[in-house]
Amino acid sequence: MKNLDSLCHVIHEFNKKGWSPATSTNYSIKEDDQIFISRSGVDKSLFKLNDLISISIKGEISPEAKILGYKSSAETEIHLFLYRKFPHLGCILHTHSLFGTFLSQAYTTDEKINFNQWEIQKGIKGVVTHESLLTLPIVSNSQKMSEITDKLESIINKHTFGFLIAGHGLYAWGENLQEAKRHIETFEFLLELKHLERIYGKTL
Repeated sequence: MKNLDSLCHVIHEFNKKGWSPATSTNYSIKEDDQIFISRSGVDKSLFKLNDLISISIKGEISPEAKILGYKSSAETEIHLFLYRKFPHLGCILHTHSLFGTFLSQAYTTDEKINFNQWEIQKGIKGVVTHESLLTLPIVSNSQKMSEITDKLESIINKHTFGFLIAGHGLYAWGENLQEAKRHIETFEFLLELKHLERIYGKTL
């Protein structure tokens, strides 16, 4: 239960940053073989513990949630795909920041955004120097989640910790909530830097 409370706190924190306008974004955390995912259509500034729905790795919603008429996020299939592909994952977070949404559209044809020479890159697991080239993949948006997951199957691996959906937003994950949060915050900061870099170049 402590991890669920912590996830709710993170959801509120992200909302205050402007990363979940309207009722957008979705979040999940895995404990043993049980997944808790945000239910659909909830204002994240008002998000509560009982807005997390219990589902199985197969996507089966708990009887309690069914009785209440709750629906899990429309993007549940993406979460389940990631948990199946990377069984060690413990948390997946999704944001709709202004910069992430804009840049995901601006770089759609490149199918990626590259970052280099930024110290904050070391916030991503496995990155030990600012001189590393860090790549954030981009997939085209679709209302069919299977089209997104089919694309992800061919472009992400165990060294990938996030991706963008074009015109949509950022997904990032980790072995636990703390790591996933660090990855989201790192990528979001890098996206803001990329926007400034597009305007001013690296040398102001």
